[in-house]
Amino acid sequence: MSGTRQLLVCLFVSICAVYLVSPTPYEWMVRDRWDIINDMFSNVSAQNCRSKDKDQLMLPIDTIAAAPRYNQLLSSKTFSNRTNLLHVHNMALNRAFFYSLIYQRLNNTWDFATQPGLMYIYMSATADISASAGFINGSGLFFDNNCSYPNWYTTLPFNTTLNLFGPKAWREDDYNEPTNYLREPTNSTIDIWDLAAGNARNYTDKRYKGNPWVEFWLPDLKADTDSTRKFTYSVAIKYSNTTGKFTTDAFEEFKFFGPQQPGSEDPDTMLPVRITRPYFDCGQSNRWIVTASSPVVEFMPRYSNFTHLRRPRFTAVSTIDMEFERIDMNQCPIMQGNPAPNAFAGTARCRSTTSCEPLMGYGFRRGGYQCVCNPGYYYPWWHDGPFMGIELEQATRAEWEVSFDCLLVADRQVIPNVMPTFVRKRRSVANMKSLFLKEAIPEDQSPRLTRSLKKTLIPTLQALREELQRKKREESSANPKVTIKKRHVAKAKVEPSRAHRRSKREATDEQAVNRMMKILQRYQEITPATCGDRKAYELLLPGDAAYGMNKQFEAQGRTALRLAHFLSNFLQNVDEYEEFGNLKGDRRLNETQIYAEVIANVMADWKIVGAGVFFDRYKFRMSPPINNTDPRFVNGITREFFGPFAWRVRATGVGSVGGADYFKAMDFAGLPKYYTDESWFRSMKARWATNFVGLKKFTAKPMIRSNYPGDSLVRFEYYPYTYRAAQYEDGEWLRPQFKCDQMVDSWVVTYLAPFFGKDDIKQNIEFKGVVTVDVSLSELSLDQCPGDFHTPNAFKNTARCDFESQFCVPWEGRRYSTGYYKCECRQGFEYTFNDLNWYFDGQTMEQEYKKMMQGIPDRFETLKCRKAGAAAITSSLVLVVFITLLNLML
Repeated sequence: MSGTRQLLVCLFVSICAVYLVSPTPYEWMVRDRWDIINDMFSNVSAQNCRSKDKDQLMLPIDTIAAAPRYNQLLSSKTFSNRTNLLHVHNMALNRAFFYSLIYQRLNNTWDFATQPGLMYIYMSATADISASAGFINGSGLFFDNNCSYPNWYTTLPFNTTLNLFGPKAWREDDYNEPTNYLREPTNSTIDIWDLAAGNARNYTDKRYKGNPWVEFWLPDLKADTDSTRKFTYSVAIKYSNTTGKFTTDAFEEFKFFGPQQPGSEDPDTMLPVRITRPYFDCGQSNRWIVTASSPVVEFMPRYSNFTHLRRPRFTAVSTIDMEFERIDMNQCPIMQGNPAPNAFAGTARCRSTTSCEPLMGYGFRRGGYQCVCNPGYYYPWWHDGPFMGIELEQATRAEWEVSFDCLLVADRQVIPNVMPTFVRKRRSVANMKSLFLKEAIPEDQSPRLTRSLKKTLIPTLQALREELQRKKREESSANPKVTIKKRHVAKAKVEPSRAHRRSKREATDEQAVNRMMKILQRYQEITPATCGDRKAYELLLPGDAAYGMNKQFEAQGRTALRLAHFLSNFLQNVDEYEEFGNLKGDRRLNETQIYAEVIANVMADWKIVGAGVFFDRYKFRMSPPINNTDPRFVNGITREFFGPFAWRVRATGVGSVGGADYFKAMDFAGLPKYYTDESWFRSMKARWATNFVGLKKFTAKPMIRSNYPGDSLVRFEYYPYTYRAAQYEDGEWLRPQFKCDQMVDSWVVTYLAPFFGKDDIKQNIEFKGVVTVDVSLSELSLDQCPGDFHTPNAFKNTARCDFESQFCVPWEGRRYSTGYYKCECRQGFEYTFNDLNWYFDGQTMEQEYKKMMQGIPDRFETLKCRKAGAAAITSSLVLVVFITLLNLML
C-alpha cells in the first residue's frame, strides 16, 4: 500500500513539474505597458480603496490620449472613438457658462431669492446624468471656501457664505434595490450628496483623494492673470411680456466674465476645460472615472459697497465624470491621428506587413484595432481582411506567425507624372474593305475611287477574294472538324431582367447620383443672401438627405434632452410653498434661468447654432419679483407664451463681433406668429398630449447637510423622489431646413425633446413644452456606399468604386460633401500602384469619372484592383529539381 502511495505521489509531482516547466501557448506575448496599467486598475476595489494611498488611486496621465482640446476643436477632426469624451468636455463647459452667467446676471440684492436654489442645483446635476446614459456617470459643482451664498435657509442672515458647498451626483448600481425585482441594473437611479458635509469634507485639501481637478482652478487668489484667464462674453436679449409684442425693439446687451478663450498655440494651462487623469472614485460611485472640469467665474465679494475691491474670480468648479472603462484606448503606434503621449501606443500585435487602425466601442480592453495590409501587400486568399485585433490577442504564436500576414504584390504600377496628349478613341474591327484598301491603295492616295480606277481594281478584288476562299478550303481539308453529337439538354428560360448582368461601373445607381446632385445643388445655391427670394418648399431638403444625424449628432441631441430632463424633474417635484424646518423650497422658474440655460447650450458646443425652450400655452408660471406690489401677481405670473431662443452671432469679417464671444436670445412670444401653430410643435404635442406610457421613470436619492456648518449628511424630506422624462429615442429629428430668419441663417437639422410637469392640481403629468437644438448640417458626414433598399439614405449607391474588385468604406469626420469614401480591394484582389496607399480615394474616383464624362484624358478605368498574384511569376525549388531529375531519367 505504501509503494502505491509513493508511486502516486511521484506521478503527481512529475505532472506538476511538467506543467510548470512546459511553456503555455501564450507565453510568447511579452508583458507591456497595458499589462502594467491593468494591474494598477485591478488592484483597487470598493473594499480596499480607503486603505490605499492617493497615488495608488490614480493612473498615469498618458492613459488618456488624444483628449479634446478646446482651441483645436475647429481645426482638427474628432473621431468617433472620442465623441463621448468630447460630450463630457462640452457639458462641463456648459454648466460653467450657465452658473457664471446666472450668478453675474442676478447679482443684485433684490435678485438674491431668484438665484438657483438647493433643488435647482441638485436637479441640474441629476439631469446631466439621466439624459446621457453611456456618456456621463457623474456631475458636480464644487464651490471654493466662503464663495457659496445659500438662499435656501430661512435662519441664515443675508450675505452669509457657506464654508464649502459641493453637491455631486453619480449613477448608482441599483441591482440590489428592493424595488428592482429583476435584479438588473436600470441606469435610472442617481445619488446626490453634498460632499462638503460630514467627515473628510474639505475637498480643496491636497490630501483629499478624489479631487485631481482642484489644482487646475482653486484657489484663485492672485489677480495678475485675470486678463488672460477670464474672458468677457456679450449676450443680447430681446424680452417680451405681452403676446405678439416685444418690450423694446432693441436688444438689451449684457456682458459677463466666463472661462477663458485660448489661442490655438496656447498651452494646456490656458484651456477652459481640463481633463484629469483616471482616478478611483472611492466611497461614491466606486469606479475608475475621468473628470472634465471648467471654472465658474463670479465677482467677489458678491455684495459689497467697495466695488473697487471686487474682481472676477474662480468661485466654483463644474465637473462632469465619465467611466474610464468606456474610453477607447489606441494600441496603434504613434502616428498622425494618434499623438504622443499615449501609454498604450505600440501594444498592438500587427505583423510587419500590416498597419494598425483603431476601432470604436472596445473601451479599456485589448483588441480595439484592426490590421490592414501595408501598401504593396494584399490579403491571402483564405482571409477576407482586415485582421481583427481581438483575434490577434487570442492567437497562439504559431497562429500569429502563419495566419495574420499579408502577401507581397508583384509588378506594381507607377502613376505617370505627365498626362498623355492623346484622347482615347473607339476601337474598330477591320473588315474586308479596309484590308483591301490598305493593300491596293497607297497611303498617300485618297480612298475615294474614280471611275477609271474602279475598272482596274475590280479584278484585283475578285482575285483577292478567290485567294482567301482557297486558303480556307485547304485549312479545312488539312484539319477536318470532328463533331460529337451531344445529348439534348433543355435550356432553362432566363428572364430578361436576370439575363442582364451589371458591369463593375453600372453598380453605381445613376438615378441616385442625379438625385444627389440636385440635393447638393440646392444646398449650395441657397445662402443667407438668396434665401429670402425662395419659396418655402425650396428651403427644405428630403429627410433622407440627413441620414446618420441621429448617431453623428447624438451628443447634441442629448444636450437638449438634458434640459428637458431638468425641466421635467423640477416641474414635477418642486413646490414653492413647501418648507422643511429652516430649509425652504425652491421658488418657481424665472425667465433669467431659462434664458441662461438655452444660451449655455449654444455657447458650449460649436456644432449647435441655435437652442430654445418653447412652453405650451399658459404652461409657464413664474414667481413674481421680490419687490412686487401688484396684488394681481401675488401668487405668480402665468405667461400665455414663453419661448426663449438663443443663437450664435457669426462674425462677418475681420474685427466684427461674433463667433465665440457674442450671442443673442429672443422670446418667440413677441413674434406675431404663434410658435404653437408650427407643425413640429403640434406633432410633438399630439404625440404626448394624453399618453405617457413611454416615459421612463428615474429615481433620485438626495442627501443634504444636517445643519448650516455641515456636520453630517441626512436624507432630504423626499427621499427618494421620482420623475418621468423622455428618452433620446422619444425625441424627433426634423428634416434639413434652411432657417432664413436673420438669426441662424444656415442649413440645420433640429432635434425636439418634450418635457412634462404636474397639472394645476398636482395630481397627474401633462405635456409642458418642447426643448430644441439646431445643429449645423455642414457638420454631417455623408455615406455614399451601397446600402439596403430600406435604408433611408439619399446618397447610398453613389460611390464610384469598382464593385467587382473593391468594396466601399465611408470616411468619418468629413463635411457635407461628396467623395469622402475609400475603395478598398476585395478578397482575392490587390492594390497595384506603387504609392503609400492601399485603397483608392473617393475624391480621386469622382474627379476621374468627371473627366471621362467630359471627354478629356483620364485614368478612371485604371482605378481598380487586380486579381491577386496575377502578375507574379513564382516557382518552387523542389518542383524544379524534381522535374529536372525526371527529364534526365527519361
